[in-house]
Amino acid sequence: MLGSIAIQLAKLHGCKVFTTVSSSKYDYVKQLAPDTIINYQTEDVDKKLADLTDGLGIDLIIDTVGKKEAELDLWRLAYNGRLVTIVDVPSLDNVPMFDRGLGIDVVNLGGAHLSGNPNQQADLGRMNAEMLKLIANGDVKPLIEKVIPFDQIIKGLTAIKNHEVVGKLVAKID
Repeated sequence: MLGSIAIQLAKLHGCKVFTTVSSSKYDYVKQLAPDTIINYQTEDVDKKLADLTDGLGIDLIIDTVGKKEAELDLWRLAYNGRLVTIVDVPSLDNVPMFDRGLGIDVVNLGGAHLSGNPNQQADLGRMNAEMLKLIANGDVKPLIEKVIPFDQIIKGLTAIKNHEVVGKLVAKID
């Protein structure tokens, strides 16, 4: 669950964190201590966010779900709000980006790795080193659910794809 790292990093930097979850992941996310947890299966996300922000919207949304949700997120942003998407790029059709001063960032770490750009690849190395330091210091918890043998990576990736895993899977290389 990539969102678990995003929640921890945001809290570490003093941000107020609202997050959405399914019923099955509620208790898992609760341990991360976000300011508000919205169960999207039982609550109206738009109404809840409007109530929490006095109708002003959210300043920053990190979308870890996908294109369809990111398109909804654009309408949840406050004036000058920013959407960061790590899964897919939303359609900007019929979204008054300029009128509302909205911004969007696309994060594709795999793309940066494959770009062949040594500066981008060096950035990945720095981010990795910083994340490992945060984990070593106990500032961020990796929340490892299971360690699997290297030869079960395909099975593990399938479990992730099928939403059968909540925490992180780690493949052990002997």
